[in-house]
Amino acid sequence: MAKNPRKAAELFLKGTEAIKAESFSVAKSLLTKANELDRDNPDIMLRLGQVLIASGFARESVEIMKKCVKRKPNFPDSMILLSQGYMELGQIDEMHRILDKALAWDPTHGVCIHAKVTGYINSGELELAEEFVKRTYNIENPHPLVYMCRGKLYRAQKEYAKGVTEISQIFDHPDSRDRHKRSARFEMGHLHDAMGEYDTAFEHFKIGNSGHIQGRLLHAPTMISMWSPEMLSNIPQSENDSHRPVFVVGMPRSGTTLTEQILAAHPKVAGIGECSLTAHMLRRRTPTSLTSNDIESYAKEYLDYLDERVGADVERTIDKHIGAERTLGLISRMFPNAKVIHCLRSPIDSCLSSYFQNFGVNVPYSRDLVSLGKQYVAHRQMMDHWYEVLDLEILQSPYEQLVDDSEARSRLLVDHIGLEFDEQCLRFHESKKHIGTASSVQVRKPIYKSSRERWRNYEKHIGPLIEQLGEYADLELE
Repeated sequence: MAKNPRKAAELFLKGTEAIKAESFSVAKSLLTKANELDRDNPDIMLRLGQVLIASGFARESVEIMKKCVKRKPNFPDSMILLSQGYMELGQIDEMHRILDKALAWDPTHGVCIHAKVTGYINSGELELAEEFVKRTYNIENPHPLVYMCRGKLYRAQKEYAKGVTEISQIFDHPDSRDRHKRSARFEMGHLHDAMGEYDTAFEHFKIGNSGHIQGRLLHAPTMISMWSPEMLSNIPQSENDSHRPVFVVGMPRSGTTLTEQILAAHPKVAGIGECSLTAHMLRRRTPTSLTSNDIESYAKEYLDYLDERVGADVERTIDKHIGAERTLGLISRMFPNAKVIHCLRSPIDSCLSSYFQNFGVNVPYSRDLVSLGKQYVAHRQMMDHWYEVLDLEILQSPYEQLVDDSEARSRLLVDHIGLEFDEQCLRFHESKKHIGTASSVQVRKPIYKSSRERWRNYEKHIGPLIEQLGEYADLELE
């Protein structure tokens, strides 16, 4: 029985508005309270599951969505969120099982179809994706996302003109929402870019980004001042001697996924994707108030999470969470033996590639060229600070060197994390592991050089970015 359904309804409405404003910490607090007051309300559970996913709490989202599905069975919207939680946890078989259950109830459900096809594409299973897409042509008046998944498949198959035809139908579709049209803009941008129609491509990317809320930036001077050598020395260091954690740091689209996949192809290594656990730990308490017990508890919690995700026998795990430059101070106190890989790429290419990705709520600064330039400079300033003050072994890994001499650089990466080289690392693109990032299609291919100096195709459009990058704009990472 609900404790206070009226108050719960009030909190639910406020939480929903906070989600729309992308204030996820506020939404999480409001909806958690609403759920405590009305524990059997599936609508509250659904919104709470949504904000938990957006905030990086995949495990918690899965638990709440399991309850939601029980309270409201055969409801595709709850199943799609449950499947997304399983995807974030790397439980891809469970993801497909839930999606299949939802599609058995409603074979025309556009969001489920899109998730299913995207899941196959991200696992490199284009044949299964194609087989599934063929079934959608029997659907009368398909959902806008059905056209989206067809377009994505055609792009993966390099049939770009067909992709444009499918995606074009989203803009005038009577059921298209603003978010569908924004996503379609990004997909059209990629298709036109692949066809060499750069002005048209940029216009689509620009329109797609203009529909998003702009996000906050890292303020490096404040972070550097806070994480002074004196402050670090006052935080207890864990006695945990584990060598398992490896942290890949870098701006989005700087080669972090490629680095992860090369290493994860090693039989003694597993990737855990963009894990947000250390970022959440950093927000729990003021760093200067952390005790030895806190640090030891954090280290154990992280290792327990690794056991849950990939098993206890894996010798190294690759964590490439976004914004890791914020968490390295804490990481250095939790795991003195951790290894760090700092991925770098030509600054303009890295920033422009981020601008071309529909990161949703995950990388809000990617929506504006000026913000991207400022964030890149702040990232480099923060990393320069960590190089000076941390005892962690940080390997700088330029993307351009990785693609120029992939075997030598791959061997260096493996050596850095303390393992013997394995030839499978050179065949990373043959893996069928699910990759839930914007780089999923690219890392299904052998290393290629076509993305180098891609920005020159867009030079006349990116003056604000180049201006913000300042001295970094001319930097050659070779």
